[in-house]
Amino acid sequence: MPNTLLLAAALTIAASRTLDVDSGKILADRVVRIEDGKIRAVEPRKPGERVDIDLGDATLLPGLIDVHVHLVGGEEDTPYDHLRETTARAAIEGVANARKTLLSGVTTVRDLGSRDFADVALRDAIAAGRVPGPRMLVAVKSLSSTGGHGDRNDLPEDVHVDRYEAIADGPDAIRRKVRENVQRGADWIKVLATGGVMSAGTDPRSADYTLDELKAAVEAAREKGRDVAVHAHGTEGILRATLAGARSIEHASMLDDKTIQEIKARGTFVVPNPYTNAYMVERGPAGGYQPYQLEKSKEILTLKMESLKRAIRAGLPVAFGTDSGVQAHGLAARQFPLFIEAGMTPTQAIQAATVVNARLLRMEGKVGTLAPGAYADVIAVRGDPTKDVLALAKPILVVKDGEVHLRP
Repeated sequence: MPNTLLLAAALTIAASRTLDVDSGKILADRVVRIEDGKIRAVEPRKPGERVDIDLGDATLLPGLIDVHVHLVGGEEDTPYDHLRETTARAAIEGVANARKTLLSGVTTVRDLGSRDFADVALRDAIAAGRVPGPRMLVAVKSLSSTGGHGDRNDLPEDVHVDRYEAIADGPDAIRRKVRENVQRGADWIKVLATGGVMSAGTDPRSADYTLDELKAAVEAAREKGRDVAVHAHGTEGILRATLAGARSIEHASMLDDKTIQEIKARGTFVVPNPYTNAYMVERGPAGGYQPYQLEKSKEILTLKMESLKRAIRAGLPVAFGTDSGVQAHGLAARQFPLFIEAGMTPTQAIQAATVVNARLLRMEGKVGTLAPGAYADVIAVRGDPTKDVLALAKPILVVKDGEVHLRP
């Protein structure tokens, strides 16, 4: 399909079906009316009414939201590739990744960790209309303890890399680094509370920050009007992050009854990303993944799917984030079947990537909905995604802020 950019002060789009994600209902023969980049109305189509874009047998729905991405940098790079990639090259790769993400139907993202402020530059370039891409909220550099998931544990002591880092130990250092990230342009603060899959020499089960340290991060972020996302695979790290007041727990791979109880009591969002691990296992060494990464990923995939099932059964607010950048970009829809396998209906999985994510980002009524006054982010797919969720993998229309980026 040709990719075109259509700019119009007013635009009308019609299809045989429209998914109202707020109610979960399919509405027949609606027209989405757009003015000055906002949704003005979603109304029944009048007999014989002409519209600007008539898609016929298709389904309209709001642009998807992915709340865990890493747009900057190359795809399927080895750790050495990442090390030798310049910031300029990483930023250029980010432009390509942003376009790929947008054309996949994702119109809003939360970028949870980048390098040398390239995410800030990309966010601002997209917002200014200089390059195509999803609306971005960025976290700059993730905070890590010494020797933790964000440290360079695979380098010898006598090798030093001159890049902006966010290694911080103790409440005072953590507060300072939070303030520095905000100064540099962060919309969100990301903290690495446990070891990870991609980092050398770390254990995803380990709790790398104390409760007091995590509270310091949350308090410092709150003082600046920011929320905190916490990377936490292991049970103790999840519990500490929840008790500290994190807005979201990323990965949440090892939930138990106690963590589920605390998460539910506080309304904390969990952001599982099982497709990342499934992708890694499938691609193997061909994807640039190291033996230690693949070994950890296989184990985490099983644990993460079981935790996702428990989260859904418990009624936790499960948000949709893919960790794209660890895997290739533009594949967000491939995660929907794993959410369904874990117990969601197709409609609930789509709601996780729209209305639930909008709540997580505190952007209700602006994104993830086709309600009047929302940003005019509209996508369309052939067929009915509430019956075949993988229809979302091949959008035929992508509109963001009233601008058409992909059309039949």
